[in-house]
Amino acid sequence: MGNNNICENCGFTLQDNFLFCPGCGKDLQKQRVCLECGFENEKDANFCQKCGNSMKLKVQPKPEEKESGFKEAHKTEIPSFGVTIEFPYSSSQTFEFAVEEAKKYPSFSQFGDGKKAIHRVTFSLEEMELASKLAEYLKGWRSRIVYVDGEKVPWDTVFSFTWCYGKKQASYKPELYCFGYENEWQHNIWGCINSGLYFRENDDWFCWGNFTDKKGTWRFDKERIRHELEKNLYPYRFCPAFKEGRVEEVLTAFPDEVNPTKDGNWKFIESWEDNVPGLIVTVNRYGYKEKVIMKGVCPNGYGALKEMAKKLKFKLPLGFGR
Repeated sequence: MGNNNICENCGFTLQDNFLFCPGCGKDLQKQRVCLECGFENEKDANFCQKCGNSMKLKVQPKPEEKESGFKEAHKTEIPSFGVTIEFPYSSSQTFEFAVEEAKKYPSFSQFGDGKKAIHRVTFSLEEMELASKLAEYLKGWRSRIVYVDGEKVPWDTVFSFTWCYGKKQASYKPELYCFGYENEWQHNIWGCINSGLYFRENDDWFCWGNFTDKKGTWRFDKERIRHELEKNLYPYRFCPAFKEGRVEEVLTAFPDEVNPTKDGNWKFIESWEDNVPGLIVTVNRYGYKEKVIMKGVCPNGYGALKEMAKKLKFKLPLGFGR
């Protein structure tokens, strides 16, 4: 038996003096069976005595494993527009539903097969309601990925709105839900209950500003109000119900200045702290005159909201502030 022969059974390299294969234990003293025609040859035959086939085992190179769906997917450029959702196989009970939902859209792509597959769908900003349906099936998954205009971003910066939008759709009056129809403490004119700036008596944001004279004229700090709204609404900017530009429209209709002594739609907010900046006003309490410090103003009922609604390009929903 010559050098560099290999075991027919396992492919182990054999030496001249081997009686048994160190790789699998095959008895090398037995006759060698031709793999081509089945003829039993002498144990040291290098070629079949019947058909001439080489008796050396031809070890086939291992086939290259197919690339995982992840590698294959990331050889394909992420779309540079819209919102792209990407997800792999999951043992979650919602996996099959997610795949079926994803396949409904023309932009669906699958990279790889089986449990190594990666699924990808891209939605335009006008299709975020459809995207929210797919996002619901992916709720709680660790391996889900979202891209905005080709850039990978945290999931919640895009889909924070899904819980709220779901409640809107199930609401008794969906068209009024975002204005706080279901909860009076969420009444707002910004068109989003997540704005954080509600039209409630004594809300702190009504104190963002200053009195410009001793007669009770209050000027609102609109820059601070705008900043707070932009910060609070940013996580919900992809919500299908979100109206871009509405904040600016409302701020334009919102008064720059008000004076409760002249406008009954507004009233002063009293400060319960001593020695703080504010307007000193004499009030009549239980028949006694008393000087108190006012720290801001707030709406007196819904008259202020109705006045603003008249100036807006969109109408305040009928029934709001009922």
